[in-house]
Amino acid sequence: MRDCILDRFGRLDILINNAANNPKMEARNGKNFARLEDFPLDTWEADLRVGLTGAFLCSRVFGSEMARRGQGGVILNMASDLAVIAPDQRIYRDENLPEAEQPVKPVTYSVVKTGLLGLTRYLATYWHKSGVRVNVISPGGVYNGQPDQFVDRLSRLIPLGRMANIDEYRGAILFLCSDASSYMTGSNLVIDGGRSCC
Repeated sequence: MRDCILDRFGRLDILINNAANNPKMEARNGKNFARLEDFPLDTWEADLRVGLTGAFLCSRVFGSEMARRGQGGVILNMASDLAVIAPDQRIYRDENLPEAEQPVKPVTYSVVKTGLLGLTRYLATYWHKSGVRVNVISPGGVYNGQPDQFVDRLSRLIPLGRMANIDEYRGAILFLCSDASSYMTGSNLVIDGGRSCC
């Protein structure tokens, strides 16, 4: 992909690392595999490969090209509010299930998103002399037709009282990918309706 971009445009300026598995909170064969005690090792490894190793590899390939050129560039990693706060497992509860079967946010989601914060800081200091800026966004949940009970529970944890609309992160992405943020690198822009400040 790097070579195709260079052949077509002669340069590359922006990389957005946004790939991730979205680990589900589903039961299989009577077990809730999202729970830590039963979380499959192969799922752990797959989630880390896509979300964290994938960001590392893309940053290495595209960031190295930006650094080699010496004319700057931007890497933007997409984390989550769950990179700065722990999941509140109460919002996933199903009162009809015993404790050992309660749905939870899978462990890999927070681990991958927190890892992106560390990768961001590392790359920001690694390529600083070449002008490659590396930042990360930690967005809150986006409303996308989730069950009413979940939306209500989550919204009560957010000072603005709601989940984000699907288009509310565009401005932040444009800001961090443009010269408007030319003095930002290694930063985590938290956009979560105030959830992490409580």
